[in-house]
Amino acid sequence: MFNGKIMSQQEHGFTLVELMVALLIFMVVMLGLAKVEISALLSHRDNVFRDEALRIAEDEVSRLKGESFSISGTSAALAQAAWSTPQAVTVKMRNGNVSFARSVQVTDIAATAIPMKRIDVAVGWTSGTSTALLNPTNRNHQTALSTIIVQGN
Repeated sequence: MFNGKIMSQQEHGFTLVELMVALLIFMVVMLGLAKVEISALLSHRDNVFRDEALRIAEDEVSRLKGESFSISGTSAALAQAAWSTPQAVTVKMRNGNVSFARSVQVTDIAATAIPMKRIDVAVGWTSGTSTALLNPTNRNHQTALSTIIVQGN
């Protein structure tokens, strides 16, 4: 009897146990969605770093392609050399400054009658918890570009 009425068999309500089970299921679903969101954010951050590293590498390749490489003389920047010591390049990004390391290698290609040089540029950055460092940038993430230039007149 409730408020002077007798509850019939057809009147139903939720028990505390049913509410707790529903909340538990809701919590598990929300935690799964939060994990997916965090994974997407980390993937986006890594893509932003990779895009910036490629931009830095493209800038260096363009600079080196503009150096003198002709019969009358070759720029010192295009002298054959193994991987250079990584140079720090700091870039201002949305969340502050990010430090990249850039390393360059120039190789003479002597297999042809026309003098050619291969230019390799590697740009690395540190992200995440991995401790494995990659050569030649000594960072745990890295991207690289290569190009070949031919001697002009």
